[in-house]
Amino acid sequence: MHPFYSSSARLLGDRAGGLASMAAYLAFWAGAIALAKRELDARFPRGGRPVADPALAELRTRYARGDIDTGQYRSMVAVLAEVPGVPAAAGPDPAGRP
Repeated sequence: MHPFYSSSARLLGDRAGGLASMAAYLAFWAGAIALAKRELDARFPRGGRPVADPALAELRTRYARGDIDTGQYRSMVAVLAEVPGVPAAAGPDPAGRP
């Protein structure tokens, strides 16, 4: 028997001690790994595509069709991105210009 399991083997008897100790060891590490995975998933969620905003998608479509110009597009994006109590920032330029 491995020396690591010998102390618990003396407590439980020679036959079942090693097996019980190994089961406890495996249960401990399974619980520790599950807890670590849960915490890591909560703190660092997996990436993915952000949820598309249907209003912004419609706005981009209207801009692409030429229904609105760049100034109107930017002002509408600013209104859509506005958070109450926070000043609005300029939205992304659909043409990719700074």
